[in-house]
Amino acid sequence: MGRSLITGGAGMVGKELARLLLADDEDVTLLDVAPASRLPKDIRDRVTLARGDIANWAQVLDAVKTSHPDTIYHVAAMMPPACEIDHAAGYAVNVVGTFNVLEAARLFDVGAVVYSSTTATFGSELPDVVPNDYVQHPPTMYGTSKVCSEQLGLHYHRQYGMDFRAVRFLSILGPGRVRGSGWSAYTSLMMEETTRGRPFVIPVADSLRLRFIYVKDAALSLVQLARAKADALTTRVYNLDGFSASTEELVNATRKNVPGAQITFEFDPEYQHVMETQYVCIQKQPDDSAARKDWEWHPRYLLDDAIRDLVEDIRGSLE
Repeated sequence: MGRSLITGGAGMVGKELARLLLADDEDVTLLDVAPASRLPKDIRDRVTLARGDIANWAQVLDAVKTSHPDTIYHVAAMMPPACEIDHAAGYAVNVVGTFNVLEAARLFDVGAVVYSSTTATFGSELPDVVPNDYVQHPPTMYGTSKVCSEQLGLHYHRQYGMDFRAVRFLSILGPGRVRGSGWSAYTSLMMEETTRGRPFVIPVADSLRLRFIYVKDAALSLVQLARAKADALTTRVYNLDGFSASTEELVNATRKNVPGAQITFEFDPEYQHVMETQYVCIQKQPDDSAARKDWEWHPRYLLDDAIRDLVEDIRGSLE
């Protein structure tokens, strides 16, 4: 039985990742600022919760020392727009936090650190298919902080031989998103709110097309990469792809699974402008051929399956 520490373990990806690891009889510790009451009932009594902030060196050190993990899954981050509003906080959480995790892993001989990065590390002018090693010129503080974190991990790999591995996610579709946790959070919130019988207002054009990865695929990719044979890896940071969908297609798929869903549009030109400029990174297709070849990555959930599963999970949580 292995031991894993998940930073940001009370978040959307962290909770799903915990479920996968618990199903394999892993000993799981979650490092998060959130209280135990934020954890789903199905995992609350099966994990150890270490309350702490990854930007706090002493709290990270204590969590790693106490849990003594074989693998750290580092998925905690400050998302935009909060990261763009408060650059100092974004830097503290996303960059200093990553340094704290890597340094603690080095000091306590953690076997591997698996990091969740983002295609937001790329710039605003991108080819239709973005190569894994494409130049990174992010237009946002969030993307900049993630590039810094990737490079910190690569430095620890070169300097100390740390087994650092990372994936770059697209917009993640799944339950538990909160307003302000990413500009594209409205996509998941539309499905969650309407499933709960609440009306939802969309601020962008119905033609806006983005690329997504479903939360269960996102979590599984981290486990698959962590368990991949080291000699099979041709890089340390991997692009991942999922599926493409316009706002109209998301609305139609939601209405198909949530009959009577109350969805309206109130176009916000400023919101649309952000999505068309800062979010070009999730409009283009990442080339994930390296992940497919090296550790047999492929998304299990495309648009219809993802929304059907998401709605079923939300309904299950209401019972």
